[in-house]
Amino acid sequence: MNTILVVEDDAIIGEDIQRTLQRLGYEVGAPQRSGADALRCIESVVPDLVLMDIRLKGPLDGIQTTAQIRQKWDIPVVYLTAHSDETTLARAKETAPHGYLLKPFNERDLRTTIEVALRKHELELKLSASERWFSTTLDSIGDAVIATDAEERVAYMNPVAEQLTGWKEEDAKGLKIIEVFKLVGPSGVPLESAVGRAIRQGFRLELPPDTQLVSKLGSTTDVDDSASPIVDARGKILGGVAVFRDVTDRKRLEQRIAVSERLASIGTLTAGMAHEINNPLSAALANVEFALERLSGIRAEIATNGVGRSFAQALEEATTALFDAEQAGQRVGRIVQDLKRFARSEKIDRGVLDLPNVLDVAIKLTEHQVRHSARLTRRYGTTPLIEANEGQLVQVVVNLIVNAAQAIGDGAAELNEIVVSTRTDDAGRAEFSVTDSGPGISKQDLGKIFDPFFTTKAIGSGTGLGLSICHSVVMAVGGELTVESELGVGATFKVALPPASAKVSPATTPSVAPAAVRRGRVLCIDDEQAVLRTVSRVLGNHHDVVIETRAHQALSRIAHGEHFDIIFCDLMMPEMTGVDFFHTLRTANSALAERIVFLTGGAFSDSAEQFLQNSANLVVLKPFKVDALRRVVADYVGGAPPTSTPK
Repeated sequence: MNTILVVEDDAIIGEDIQRTLQRLGYEVGAPQRSGADALRCIESVVPDLVLMDIRLKGPLDGIQTTAQIRQKWDIPVVYLTAHSDETTLARAKETAPHGYLLKPFNERDLRTTIEVALRKHELELKLSASERWFSTTLDSIGDAVIATDAEERVAYMNPVAEQLTGWKEEDAKGLKIIEVFKLVGPSGVPLESAVGRAIRQGFRLELPPDTQLVSKLGSTTDVDDSASPIVDARGKILGGVAVFRDVTDRKRLEQRIAVSERLASIGTLTAGMAHEINNPLSAALANVEFALERLSGIRAEIATNGVGRSFAQALEEATTALFDAEQAGQRVGRIVQDLKRFARSEKIDRGVLDLPNVLDVAIKLTEHQVRHSARLTRRYGTTPLIEANEGQLVQVVVNLIVNAAQAIGDGAAELNEIVVSTRTDDAGRAEFSVTDSGPGISKQDLGKIFDPFFTTKAIGSGTGLGLSICHSVVMAVGGELTVESELGVGATFKVALPPASAKVSPATTPSVAPAAVRRGRVLCIDDEQAVLRTVSRVLGNHHDVVIETRAHQALSRIAHGEHFDIIFCDLMMPEMTGVDFFHTLRTANSALAERIVFLTGGAFSDSAEQFLQNSANLVVLKPFKVDALRRVVADYVGGAPPTSTPK
């Protein structure tokens, strides 16, 4: 039952209205005869509706009393009056009454007006609750929102929009949105209002790329998102809304990703460089090794039969020089292998690794930079084998060593030290640490050291991603990366890695001299003439060697009936690759295809890499040792090709 308050200065009329309302089923208290009395009554009992006489005696008339009621309690009011002049109506409309009944009125009109007023107020309350719900939602979301009317005047801003624009909602309301939401392009040229365009064109618009928001104080922020018109159910445009967000961090991340992509490209170039180096290096090392064999034989003959002292000395010096050249060439080969391991892609499967071997690779890669900063000391203890991606783990160690060297700085290498040590921790994990004698890390920075983009280096000297990437790599294999440091004492980064699930020892191939076998026929296909001449030279004394620079020419020989015990084939060649050669030969002669041994300097495409992983054919990496090449030929000439091969 609804409660109604009657405010009427005529006691007889007031009591008559009270009885009528009670007869209609409403709850009605004693009528109030003045505005002050009505306000005091409402203070104690809040009614659902007020029937208010416009003309009341006293300081407050009905219109003034209604204004206070609506302001304090938001109670619906229906005016009762015998006056319908324009001035009174104009004043009454300012208080937004829910009804207007002219005296005299009948019972039916009174009931209808009251029910309509109550229903209207109920809908207003629901609308108000809905508006508060949406307003709270918009205030709480992470995106900035600015809404305007059809004239592009600001009607609403949420707190995020206030923060990004520098404008308070109360100050911005009523202003043109172009004054509050100022956008500029990449060159700083002001852009047309996105909301204005959306209102005029009638559909949603995306903000242009690289758009910046200029705040009230003049600072700029990278933003993106959209502007849309606000349209009612009949298609009428009521205004517009801009929804945008701060994308400064995203832009920075995109730049970092671009840097990472460039680094990945450098890795690819490194692998390509390895291929270019390994081809001539193969010829150089094999020829040096071959020359050393011959010179050693001559030297032995001289020692037996004797020759002039000057000739013997010259021969000794030449032998020594060739030996030194061989050692230098082998060192270049090891460097190339280390670069290839460092440049390996993320998708390479994990393998069982011996931690000291990984550390040694990283130390060799960084020795040039470290030697200007500090002495590097190895202190290796016993550690279990681990299971990880070798390239990723080398990257972690390289980053930690380089960071240590950079923290120390250049110029006093004899006074500083970087210690790389290993041990097995109490949990049975393989642990290595990198300790430096640098300036150390402050306590406030220690908690942020692994956060993306955090760096203590000068602007332009670091991206702040290195340690974050290291942390991710270590965590991905179930490991742990921690740091201990004090200012003035240095820093120690520790990496603990779980042991490999299978206790597998790295495979070793014993050096066994090739057994005497019959003279075989060898086909060698390579686009490098120097490699072909080298293979022919080192194998030619014991086997018949046929060389070709193009795979098509080799296929032609085979098609004309030539037989070979073994075929050495370069993997990367113009016109027809080693993979294409294999597939073509297997179709025509599958048995001979099994006798292909692939030669590679290590640079191959994803498809070629996948092919080698799945192939049973032997792979010989450039640069190769002469005795290793001879053993391979001996295996093939002396019997069937090996069924499993180390790749």
